[in-house]
Amino acid sequence: MHTPILDDQAVTMLQQDYQRHLPDTFMGDFDLSPADAKWLLTDKFALLCGVIADQSIPANRAWQLPKRLRNRIGQQNWSAAWFASHQSDLLTAIQTKPALHRFPKTMAQNLASLGQTLITEADGDAERFISTTTFEALEARLSPIRGMGPKKVNALALIIVLDLKQSLTEMDKSKALFDVHLARILSDYLHRPATATIANVVCQQIDPTMPARAATYLWRLDRQHRTLASVVTPHR
Repeated sequence: MHTPILDDQAVTMLQQDYQRHLPDTFMGDFDLSPADAKWLLTDKFALLCGVIADQSIPANRAWQLPKRLRNRIGQQNWSAAWFASHQSDLLTAIQTKPALHRFPKTMAQNLASLGQTLITEADGDAERFISTTTFEALEARLSPIRGMGPKKVNALALIIVLDLKQSLTEMDKSKALFDVHLARILSDYLHRPATATIANVVCQQIDPTMPARAATYLWRLDRQHRTLASVVTPHR
């Protein structure tokens, strides 16, 4: 167990505000059209591509990458098998102007790795691949994919629970999705640089049952230009 970072009063005030603004979606923050969001949640291969693409570029642009990529390579090539054996073609499609991602080579490698893993582990079936009952099982399946780090594992877990409304046990073992928003809001409150470890402890204090969801709450506070101090300091 890590030493608590927030005092009891701060935790109480944050938990009260958290319950009033409890996040019920992960993808809802990305300004996607209803049709695009529905497609991503229906086509699990597209969903996994979006999770992988959400790196080093604005989230809205990242989550539009699967649709734009499919349009470039053609519906007939939209499969794990094609991705696994056509890394160079993926690179060409991603880097063709206007480029679909800031790092085309990395994305092509990561998406090819996704295809290879799906073929090996689930005969190319993305839905079967992510159909697990526990967070730890999902983490174990995703981790071998190139570029699928802890933040992305936790992002997909939140999508499964919040957006797909599916059961996933052991979410108490999920982690904060540490990024610039969490770093900024925590650093401002603590008056010291925040780290992923600090974020994990704080999110665990706010929501021990699902720390990853607490991270989305903190994101929204930062995007709304609210501070932790404004939440934890009682109004007089």
